[in-house]
Amino acid sequence: MRRAGVLARCGAAAALLVVSRAAVSQTSPDLAAQHAESLRLSGRPWHAAEALLAAAAREPRLNATFIVEGAKAELHARRYDRARSLLVGQPWLEDYADGEALAVLAEAEARLGLATAAGHYAAARARAAGVQAALLAAYAAARAAGLSSIDPWLRVRQARVTRDTAAAFRLLVDLPPPVARESGAARAQALLAAGDSAAALEALAKAGRSLDVARLAVALGDSSRARDALYALMARAPETDDAAAAVGIALAGLAPRTAPEYVALARAMKPHGAASDARLEVERAIRLGDSSAPTLVLAGELLAGAGRYRDAERAYRAAARDSALGALAIYRRARILARLGDAGAPEALSGFAQSFPADTAAPTALYVLGDMLADRGEWAGAARWFDELIARYPADLRASLARFRLAAQAVRDGLPDSASALYRAEVAAGAPQRMSARFWLGKLALESGDSAGARASWLALAREDSIGYYGLRARREVILPPLRFAAAPPPAPSATIATTLGRVDTLLLAGLDTAAQVEVRTILARAPQQDVDALLAWSDGLARRGFGPAAVRLGWQAALKAPNDPRVLRAIFPWPNRRAVEGEAAEFGVDPLLLVAIVRQESVFDAEALSPAGARGLAQLLPGTAALTARGLDVTFYPEWITVPDLNLHLGAAHLQELLQRFPGRVDAAVAAYNAGTAPVIRWLARPGADDPDQFIEAIPYQETRGYVRSVLRNRELYRALYVVPTN
Repeated sequence: MRRAGVLARCGAAAALLVVSRAAVSQTSPDLAAQHAESLRLSGRPWHAAEALLAAAAREPRLNATFIVEGAKAELHARRYDRARSLLVGQPWLEDYADGEALAVLAEAEARLGLATAAGHYAAARARAAGVQAALLAAYAAARAAGLSSIDPWLRVRQARVTRDTAAAFRLLVDLPPPVARESGAARAQALLAAGDSAAALEALAKAGRSLDVARLAVALGDSSRARDALYALMARAPETDDAAAAVGIALAGLAPRTAPEYVALARAMKPHGAASDARLEVERAIRLGDSSAPTLVLAGELLAGAGRYRDAERAYRAAARDSALGALAIYRRARILARLGDAGAPEALSGFAQSFPADTAAPTALYVLGDMLADRGEWAGAARWFDELIARYPADLRASLARFRLAAQAVRDGLPDSASALYRAEVAAGAPQRMSARFWLGKLALESGDSAGARASWLALAREDSIGYYGLRARREVILPPLRFAAAPPPAPSATIATTLGRVDTLLLAGLDTAAQVEVRTILARAPQQDVDALLAWSDGLARRGFGPAAVRLGWQAALKAPNDPRVLRAIFPWPNRRAVEGEAAEFGVDPLLLVAIVRQESVFDAEALSPAGARGLAQLLPGTAALTARGLDVTFYPEWITVPDLNLHLGAAHLQELLQRFPGRVDAAVAAYNAGTAPVIRWLARPGADDPDQFIEAIPYQETRGYVRSVLRNRELYRALYVVPTN
């Protein structure tokens, strides 16, 4: 899997694993298959496929079982082209294990969109029996095979491929919710299967399936209708997956012609990692005469993101005349001037705060003004604006930041009493950083020689903020025993819950992933009416099935009803893929608790998670970072593989190891770099006081990164308390 040259970068644990894999590749196919199966069962199918490929390279004469198992591993790892290549042309293909090899081949071809899949499914069906036969028979014999729990979904599936529209429509009668919502699209597909494309198009439009309308209209040569559907979708819901797909269709053959179309395309491109392309589209709209405020504001945002601050400032200045968006444009222009260091920035920021005092951005304008002056070394001017911010908006987050900036400067000036007064004011105001202020009051007490006062302050904080970052941090200061929660398994699911989860399982087995998602959304909709035990059972069941965000959401619902129940914490901080995370952490010599803490913060265990910046998967890797990391590890990588769970974890663990090596002994800095990149962290570490992790974290200028570091370090301690058994 890797060259020997990467062993030094992988660390001792990784080197042992590479040696282990090399040894496996030299053993018999049966042992290699057993090793691969153990990897697959531990949640690492990509590794299983890699292990089988390594063995295949050593053993040219493989038996049929080995080849089929290898194809299955490739299928689990979503490498459908490789799964197909292993099976196509094998002389024993049709005779293997009651159609099992044919079924694997058919699945791979279906995933690749190949027409040959239908023939191989039919051949597999002719040789199969039982439930597998029912699934392969397009679910027509579902009831007899024991799949009655998903019968409504199977009726929808069957209706979609039935050429007899009368029979298809009968299948769609009396469907229960939530299946009934899919009947409109199924009706349209049945019409399409029967060759009535015009009626299918109208049915899709009635069902609100704009993307499908556009696709069908393109196929029918109706470019006008396709264009209308695509650009309306992108304008209406730019952040959706459908809008992202619409972008691809538009660029393939329906490029924008009018200014509104250019703007709609840009709005859909921007949240899906194509901001530079979006900027070009907006500029084209402006050249066509679109000078509306919404377009100018969008242009300003995209120009600023590209570093073209002067152009962004001009766009915002032009939009400032609009009555609806004027305040937003004025504020953003002031921020751009501050970033440019323009002499007009102080007046612009203070003027905005004066003119729009009720605007939610007014406190930020005052903070940015103080921050800008502080960076220039004009501390007296900075303090003036920080003081005004605190006076006008005492409970606002920016006021909290201002208090902390003033307190830090007071400490540097040798005025600990002034710093203490600011921290006490934060606590008294019930402001957002009151727990942080209490921690720093303890530090100031200790530095003044009042160790008893410091201890009393930290003990109270550890008790009152027991699972918060600063409560856990205070706990370490007073050398309390590590936080532990007794192992508390979730409640056993009731018969109703077990039945519903079984239905989700069967839908997933049947390849009806969209239907499974609909079932999960229905579970979430009913959550407020559930009792605590039911919520926890639902949460555990969904977490085990890969629905991490839904599981955590149910955990928070349970917290509203029983905040002190330790089982609730396990629901909010689940570890559904523990064996896979521990395996990747061991391979790269990183702390598995730190890795799971990052995964929990980044994706909440959603393998398909996509960030606004384009980061993907469990460990939220940017495609460029993933490709670069894979190249350094000598791992084959294609962009579409980025959400393969254990491959994503593999690359995420490698990236984390690299950051930990880049910032030795500074987990806080490595975590900050995972979120913000290495360049800003290097700058922050050069600041006075940054050698103290507490001061470093407190002084991180990016609010998102500062909160991210605190959350990840808190997560790590909670996972330790919840899942690590004490050794004493």
